Amino acid sequence: MKHYLYSLILVFSLALGTSASVRAEDVVVGEDSDGNATVTYITLLWDHQPEVAGYNVYYGRDSGDYSRITTVEAASATIGVKGTNTVYFAVTAFTDDGVESELSDEVSWN
Repeated sequence: MKHYLYSLILVFSLALGTSASVRAEDVVVGEDSDGNATVTYITLLWDHQPEVAGYNVYYGRDSGDYSRITTVEAASATIGVKGTNTVYFAVTAFTDDGVESELSDEVSWN
């Protein structure tokens, strides 16, 4: 499969204090131990490829060590990051046949 994702960029979208309301359907990653930790919403953007069915977004607390957190059809995903530790993201594209590309370049947020 071609390497579909040519660039993955991280966009700071909105910093919210502890008064932010987080809906149950929001994807929030990061520190779980502090219930009062600030949630900062970031947007991941990448090049859309018309031949793909969707994208898997991966997250990790260590560089190169990821778990899939969500699947999207658009070439972007907004993720809530809780706390102040560095987190890492990468994305793959997949086809209707379920063939998944290699991971994109990694981006980090701290």
